[in-house]
Formats: sequence, C-alpha cells, structure tokens
Amino acid sequence: MKPIYISATLKDSGKTSVSLGLMQLLHDRKVDPGYCKPVGQHYVQYQGKNIDEDGVLMHQVFNLPDEPYYLSPIAIERGFTTKFIFNPDVSPLEKEILACRDHILKTHPMIIVEGTGHAGVGSCFGLSNARVAQILDSKVVIVTSGGIGRPLDEIALSLALFADHKVEVLGVILNKVLPEKLDRIRKTVDQGLKNMGTRLLGAIPYDPALTFFTVGQVAEEFQYDVLCGADSLSNRIEHTVVAAMEPQHVLEYVKDKTLVIIPGDRLDNILISLLALAENSPDNGGLILTGGFDPHPRLMPLMKNSKVPILLSKEDTFTVSSRMADIGFKIRSYDADKIARLHELVRQFVDTDLILERLQC
Repeated sequence: MKPIYISATLKDSGKTSVSLGLMQLLHDRKVDPGYCKPVGQHYVQYQGKNIDEDGVLMHQVFNLPDEPYYLSPIAIERGFTTKFIFNPDVSPLEKEILACRDHILKTHPMIIVEGTGHAGVGSCFGLSNARVAQILDSKVVIVTSGGIGRPLDEIALSLALFADHKVEVLGVILNKVLPEKLDRIRKTVDQGLKNMGTRLLGAIPYDPALTFFTVGQVAEEFQYDVLCGADSLSNRIEHTVVAAMEPQHVLEYVKDKTLVIIPGDRLDNILISLLALAENSPDNGGLILTGGFDPHPRLMPLMKNSKVPILLSKEDTFTVSSRMADIGFKIRSYDADKIARLHELVRQFVDTDLILERLQC
C-alpha cells in the first residue's frame, strides 16, 4: 500500500487532526500504520533529540515502537535555511527521509506522512511538500479550511505544484465547515473540485470543543508563573475576558470555564472573579494576573482555598490579552476527549473507504 501524504493549503488547516483520525480508523480496521513528518518546523526536545511536536503527539498517542527520530528526521532549526541556500545540496536530506521511510515499513504495512503547510512550503531548501511526496512515491490528500472561493483558489495552486512533480492527488478534505452551511458548501465545493479534475473526499464540520484549551497550556505556551492552583491546570477554557471594568460589571462576563485576565493590582476584580468561578465549580476556569504585581498577602489564603489556577505575568494587560486573541493550541496526547472526537468526525464525514481503495492502486 502506498504512503498517504496529508498536505494542506495553509497553516493550521487541520493536517494533524485528519492524520490522527485516519490513524485511529486504520487501527479500527486492524491495520497498523506508521507515521512520519519528514520536515518539521515546530520541534521540541524529546528523548534527547529535536522532534517535531506532531511526531511527539503521534508517538505518544499510538505508543509507536519506532524511535522518535524516524517519525521526524529533519527539524528546521535556526539558520537551517540560510545554511542550505549557500550550500544547496538536498541529496543528503532526501536520503535521510527515504531511510526513515524504509525503516518504518519494516514494522508497518503503510505510512501516513504529514506535510508542512501548503505544497510549496520547504521549496527554499529543496524539500517542498510536492517534492517530498514525489520521492516517497506517495498519494496526496489536501486538507483545507471550510469555505468556497478561497479554498478552491488555494487548492488550484497546490494541484498545479503536485502535478508538476507528477504526484497523484486523491482529493480534498474540507475542514472546520460551519455546520449550518455544511450541505451547501459540500455540494458547491464538490462540483468546483470536479471542474478542476479532482474530488471531494469529505467535509468535516467545525466543532468549537476542539478549540478549547487548558490553563496549563497557557502557562506552558507563554511561560507564565503558576501562583497557585497547580492541581487544576487541566481546567478547560471556553471563554476569555479582560476584567478591567468596574467591579459591578465583572460578574456579567465571568461565566463557567472562563479565563479572566486581570491587572494584578485590581484587588476588587480579583476577588469577584475568584468568587464567581469558585461558586460555579470547586475547580473552574482560571486567572491571569498581569503587570507583574504580587497579590496582596491577605488574598493569598483565599486564592489557594478557591482551587482556581492563577497565573502570573510580568507583561501588561493589553499584551497578554492580545496574545490570547487568535491563539490556537496544538492537540496534546492527554487531550483524550479531543482525540476521540476527531476519530468520530473523520469516521463520519470522510470517505476513508475510497482513500484506502485508491492507495492500493
């Protein structure tokens, strides 16, 4: 069975979500797929090596026996691109990718390969998604965000580059489609893709629960200090509010599962937010205190007893709130509820039978 290469039209279109869902569905069918992200731009230190964070996720979720290096052979470290431009020899990198593929295929009947961004990403160092798919002899599925005009335009660009590398594109998966528009968009994009010579493989509806994050993820992402409530860092956040208004208005905005951003010297709003969150649940929501102000000592016992996780940032309120405006957190191995939901969404809304059938041709 040929490798399946999961590409996308833009960053954060949903490649990892689709890869997770497909991996689980293949396991359901008693297939043991391997996984590889040949070119990783967002890496972490994992078992002593720089490994793309998606490779770490797959390694942990599916308890893969392969050494992490084989899941993420090339990490684009600082200076990597500049170094390549002045010494443009891509052959060692290609050999490294092929060696990892061959190693994975010793223990797995097939591989799910996850790309990095759109078809052209990586061209600056000779490893565009199209080129990597070509050397791996993969068939491609393109993932794009929901919509009609813009996704079709972006898909056209990707199709052209894959065609130039003589790589077969099996079709397209629309992701994050607004549920109330699902039928109309699916029908229209299906015809639009047929006009381009490809097909729609599925349309996955937007599920806001997949965007929820935890207080601990915020602390980890921005390296905020945990003042108290460390046992509740797994609290899920569904709403974020800046409590810089007068105290009598704060309660209007502090709902269940809210992350409240408060200037650290606003004792009144800190107190009201704590009471509102603790009233709804013994471990609910969270607070970020901004400005680097240490809370008044007389508040500390109340903070600790509330069990609400409280983070401390030295940055001003505007900076902290601006960071949260468009933040998107990667799925982690401990996000069991999100992983289960992705499994169900891919099973229900993606034509995996057709994908597997085409991989065997």
